[in-house]
Amino acid sequence: MSAEGETQPTLAQEAASGESEVVAPLLPSTPPASTTPTTSVTRPRAMLRPYEIVWVAGVIAVMVFLHVTSQVFIMWPYYRSTPSFTFAQLMRVLIPLNLLGAYMYYAYYMCLTSDPGGVPVDWRQPPEVHSGWKRYCYKCHAYKPPRAHHCRVCRRCVLRMDHHCPWIGNCVGYGTYLHFLKYTTGVVIAITFHLTMITLRVFDYWNFYHVMPRPSTMEAVMIVLNYMLGIPTIALVTFLTLYHYYLLATNTTSIESWEKDRVARQIRRGQIPFTRFPFDVGCWPNICAVLGPHVLLWPWLRRSPGDGLHFDVSSKDSDAQYAWPPQDPRTYLQHRRRRHRPKLMSPFTYGDEQLNPNLQASRQGHTQPQAQAHATLRHRPPMADADTTAAMDDGFYDSYSSEGESDHDSASEHEMAVPSGTVRVRRGSEGFEVRPPHYGRALWEQFGAEAFPAGTEPPPEAGVDGRAWRP
Repeated sequence: MSAEGETQPTLAQEAASGESEVVAPLLPSTPPASTTPTTSVTRPRAMLRPYEIVWVAGVIAVMVFLHVTSQVFIMWPYYRSTPSFTFAQLMRVLIPLNLLGAYMYYAYYMCLTSDPGGVPVDWRQPPEVHSGWKRYCYKCHAYKPPRAHHCRVCRRCVLRMDHHCPWIGNCVGYGTYLHFLKYTTGVVIAITFHLTMITLRVFDYWNFYHVMPRPSTMEAVMIVLNYMLGIPTIALVTFLTLYHYYLLATNTTSIESWEKDRVARQIRRGQIPFTRFPFDVGCWPNICAVLGPHVLLWPWLRRSPGDGLHFDVSSKDSDAQYAWPPQDPRTYLQHRRRRHRPKLMSPFTYGDEQLNPNLQASRQGHTQPQAQAHATLRHRPPMADADTTAAMDDGFYDSYSSEGESDHDSASEHEMAVPSGTVRVRRGSEGFEVRPPHYGRALWEQFGAEAFPAGTEPPPEAGVDGRAWRP
C-alpha cells in the first residue's frame, strides 16, 4: 500500500513515459474465457524501408550477375573456342545450373512475399494456464503467444520470430522460416556448382587437345569477378545455413539461443532455479515440426505445420510453453528505468520554492532509479487504479523483441509483480542524498514488532497473523 495522498503511475504509464510514441492501454483484469481467435485478422507489417529496398536490390543483382555472366561471358565463349567441348556437354553443365538458379529465385521470392505470421488481434492466453505471468506487448497493445516477439522494423509481433533479415526485407518467423532455410540451402548448392563449373573452365577440363586457348579480356575479367563475388558469398551463407541447421535440430530460434545462454548463466549464479528449455523434443521431431514429416515434400512446402500459436513441449505439462523464458525477479523494470531515467530537479525545492525535506520526486509520473540493496518489497507503481492493480496481480510483463535490432526480448523488460523498492536520490550541495523507501515497512514485514523499540512500532491493522502494515 502507498501512503495517503501519494500518487503512483501504472505500469503502462511508466512504459509510455519513456517512449512518447507508445501509449499503452490499461490491461484488463482477466483475459477472456475463449482462447481461440474469432478472426484471423493480424496487423500488417510496415512498408519496406529505403535501406531494405537497397539491400534486396543488391541481393537480386548479385544473384543475376553470377547466374548470367557465368553462362554468357564464360561458358559460351569457351564452348565456341574449344572443339572438343560439345554442345551436349555444355547442356549437361548449364541445365543443372539453371534449374538450381530457378529454385534459388523461387525460394527468394517466397521469402520476400510470404507473411511471417502475425498474432491474431483477439488472441488471449488460456485462462486455465498458471505460468505466473502473461506476455503483453505495449507497442502492439496486445497479448503475445509463446515464442512470439515484437519486431521494431515490421512494427508488429511475429509468431515464432527468429530474426529480421534485411537481405530478404522480411522477418524470419513461423511463416517464412521454411522458405529461408530453402533459400540459404539453394544458394549454397547453386554457388558450389557455379564455382566448380568456373574452376573446371579455368583448368580447361573439357579440352582434349592439350592446347589451352587464351581467354579474351572480357572472359578473364568475368572469371575474376565471379570468384570475387562467389567465394565470400558461399563462405558466409554456408556458415549461416549450418548454424540454422543446428537451431532446426534443437527447435530453437536465434532469439531463444540468446535466452538459453542467459538462463544458463542465471542458473549458475543461483539467481533462478533450474529450468529446462521446453521446446526441444528430440532431433527428428524438432525437424518435422518445421519441415513436416514427409522428406520428399521438404523442397516444395509452402508453410510449416501447425498454427504458430501452440507448440509441443518436452515435459508433460503443456503449460510450460507459456513459462519460457524464466525471469530473474531482480531485473524488474531495471532496463526500462535505466533507459528512461528522468532528469531530476533541485533537491531543496518542490513546487513554488518550498522546502522538500522528504526528497519527494518533482516528476511523479516518471520512473525513478532502482536499488537492489533495498529491493525487498513488492513495488506498486504510483496511481494504480482498480483494473490495472488487478492486472498487475495477475502478473503481466512487457516484451519488446526488436528493441535494438530485431529482434529479441530483453531479459530486463519483463514486468512481473515481484518484490522491489524505490530509492529516491537527489543531488545536493554536498553530494547525493538518499532515502530508502518504506524502510520501516520492510522491517515490519520481515521481523515484526521485534525490530522496533518499545512504543515506536507501527500499529497493525487486520491482516494475516495481525502482521499487516498500515502506512
